[in-house]
Amino acid sequence: MIKKLLLSTITALTCLSSSAVTLDIETFGNNLNGWRKNRTAHYTIDNHTYRTHKPTVTPTPAGGAFISTRVEFTPILGKKTTSFIELNYSASGTLTSAQIRITSGELRMNTGLITRPALAAVPAEGEAPIVNDEPWVSTEGQMVRDLFTALDTEFQKLAKKDLEGKKDVFSRVFGKGDRGEDLAAALRHNLNLLIANTH
Repeated sequence: MIKKLLLSTITALTCLSSSAVTLDIETFGNNLNGWRKNRTAHYTIDNHTYRTHKPTVTPTPAGGAFISTRVEFTPILGKKTTSFIELNYSASGTLTSAQIRITSGELRMNTGLITRPALAAVPAEGEAPIVNDEPWVSTEGQMVRDLFTALDTEFQKLAKKDLEGKKDVFSRVFGKGDRGEDLAAALRHNLNLLIANTH
């Protein structure tokens, strides 16, 4: 049994070392109030308590990495909501795509795969250069913004199915007094930390 465990550990470390992309899982967890023995971190955002599971890092054949983590919200009143944040990195450490999936009872929401924005075309000779209206927004920042715009679109679709409006549908799905904005804030917090601790 011990021999098999050691062999599995060595194999896992070998696979991880083949990827140039690394995630500082300990620092990520410390920013979420620290890892517990059950490999989860418990923390509060906007008076709601969440639980994040230790991320899984899987090397890709091209030398990059697929990083995923699970974020859970279990309100006192309402259904448990489980969200998955999934990131794809190239071998050079570039974030190439991101996705968020959410389940709550029979409810399913998915942002779809948000890919890295294409580089602006180089202007032809004699043409005026393209002016970036938001030079302070990085490519990763644009991806995060696109991701949460897609998530908000999913929330809006959910609200349109309910005649009583957005606030009431979220209260029934996620718990009394809860809103999609609250969940989005927790997911954005996790995503920002994942990106900041991946190199």
